[in-house]
Amino acid sequence: MSKYYLTNRDDKMLLVAQYEDLDKCDKYASLSHRHGAITEFHNDNIAYIFLGSKLENYDDLVEIIDNNIICRKREYQIDVNSFAKKIFSTDEVLKAFYSRIIFYEASLFNLKKSTPAKSNYTFLLDDDKYKELANKFEIIANNRNKCRNLQVMPENYCNSVSLANFIVDDFANLSNVKVTVLDKSKIEELGMNLLLSVNKGSTHEARVVVLEYNGNPDSDEKIVFVGKGITFDTGGVNTKGYHMEGMKYDMSGSVIVAYALKSLAELKVKKNVAAIMCITDNRTNGDASLPENVYKSMSGLSVEVTDTDAEGRLVLADGLFYGTKVLNATCLVDVATLTGAILSALGKTYSGVWSTDESNWATFEKAAKIAKEKVWRMPLHEDFHEPNKASIVADLNNYNNDELSDSNTAAMFLKQFTNDVPYIHCDVAGTADLKGKPQGVLVDTLVEFVIQK
Repeated sequence: MSKYYLTNRDDKMLLVAQYEDLDKCDKYASLSHRHGAITEFHNDNIAYIFLGSKLENYDDLVEIIDNNIICRKREYQIDVNSFAKKIFSTDEVLKAFYSRIIFYEASLFNLKKSTPAKSNYTFLLDDDKYKELANKFEIIANNRNKCRNLQVMPENYCNSVSLANFIVDDFANLSNVKVTVLDKSKIEELGMNLLLSVNKGSTHEARVVVLEYNGNPDSDEKIVFVGKGITFDTGGVNTKGYHMEGMKYDMSGSVIVAYALKSLAELKVKKNVAAIMCITDNRTNGDASLPENVYKSMSGLSVEVTDTDAEGRLVLADGLFYGTKVLNATCLVDVATLTGAILSALGKTYSGVWSTDESNWATFEKAAKIAKEKVWRMPLHEDFHEPNKASIVADLNNYNNDELSDSNTAAMFLKQFTNDVPYIHCDVAGTADLKGKPQGVLVDTLVEFVIQK
């Protein structure tokens, strides 16, 4: 169970919330009355944080935790009940503190000679009523950190083979998860030629890692996650040029779906879930795929590669079809840092989401609200598919320079490989990292989506 959750005082300084317009503590006159200010009384081993009228929503609470509590690098025992007043439930306060404190406590890949010391926190509650919920928050937050650790690794530490091996090792102790690694020969045998086309320029073989968790063996329902795992994206022959900062994050989708599944398995959720990680890098050498090359996908559809830098939709296409054909998915959800166009639409605030099914969208939106993550529904319309059909030599082309709404066009391209299975597509190109810092975005939402569905 949670190491942070206590029902008794420890030796840390107790941090109590003092709302401006609620019952005043006996030290109220001695407090700094600036919003977010902390006043410490060392003789009493207690501190008060003053919360004014600016605290209006959950995001404001997170900002207070990040910028006024964690940044002080002090060790506090948090009086949860004192924060759970006015507009905040105990559930929300626990969610905020667990997610943010564990986020900052993460030990991520770092080869610096010295790293900043971590502060330790505990949470004080009256009883064990919220212990199970706290355990859930802790499991998800820890798995989000494992996802973030892989996100931030450079390609020379995290190529397709080493990433697959890391997942095998990290999932080894989970007896309720089946792990299958498809090597190049198996990928060839399956006809996943779109994935292989992206891998042609690489010095590392492609890998497909399949994770399966059957929490409800009596049910035929199975949610299959598919994640884009481009460990570094140079653009291939259609090179990005000198501007490749952050391209190690192009594998984010693959680890997001992996650690969402791990959270579900550790929580023993009674649902059937699988995750497919489609892993390669996208670089150029003498055998690299060329623009205008044509490849036959696992589904049988032929695709003209009109732009080698639109590689994400190629690897996902084979992954999605594998999910329907081999894993018998009844619901598909993919996650990918797919298009630059999504940043023009939603910036770095919202993840873009497309859904073929109204009920699934309603569940996903509800899940995101519970998870406190920002998503925005984007349109799926046949008009956006027209640019995908411009090739005169193949069923589809993977990019069209004449299309201004590439995020929507990419979603429609991927839809062609779903075998009419209800499908959700998530583009996290703007939210996977913020200013070069990995976020593990949508891990929480995917977990809640499965629980709510």
